[in-house]
Amino acid sequence: MKKQNSFIKLVSQFFTFFFVFYVIFVCWSAISCLNAAATMSGNIPQEFLRIKIYGSSTEADGAVGSSTVSGTFSIIDSNANEIAVIERSWSGSYLAVEFARVGMDGKYFVFPSRIYGKNRIIEERRERSKGTHLEKYYDDYGQCMLLGYGSSLNARKKLYRIAAFATGKYKIPAFGLVTRFSIDLSGCRPDRYYSISFDENGRYVVEEL
Repeated sequence: MKKQNSFIKLVSQFFTFFFVFYVIFVCWSAISCLNAAATMSGNIPQEFLRIKIYGSSTEADGAVGSSTVSGTFSIIDSNANEIAVIERSWSGSYLAVEFARVGMDGKYFVFPSRIYGKNRIIEERRERSKGTHLEKYYDDYGQCMLLGYGSSLNARKKLYRIAAFATGKYKIPAFGLVTRFSIDLSGCRPDRYYSISFDENGRYVVEEL
């Protein structure tokens, strides 16, 4: 009985330590993001993605969910240069891009979050939960490379903190500061290039290049 009580006490202490550590980490992450945002200007207006959709195909058996759609997505920095290119197929008949937006003191910080496929114009929640996460393509070595050449290391590190918070990299509460929304690309015609950018008011623009 004494050994069992000692084990329960040890487990209880471990979970208490873990909980306290998590609370401290959550507070540090949120404060770090707020401090970074307070000392920076927003990262819009800016172009974020260039897209070329090749088209969709359906497997011969015609089973539900057997359609795929392929395309190329280029992530663009603030100097209109490519950071990374993602070329692949996604399950579904259409493509959409999810963005994460943080708004603070009249400033907006926008980050491409995920590319995913869907089987109908009105998407299902489970479709949105899948796809290709984009944060890893522009956050590298503690820097957010959405800021292009000419930006300072300090600015890229600050934007990294905001991006990690906005995209949910560390799985912590957003405290109502983050808005997630999707841009439907079903209207994009195959084999044509499109651009996704945001204006100074936080509105997105999808236009053919």
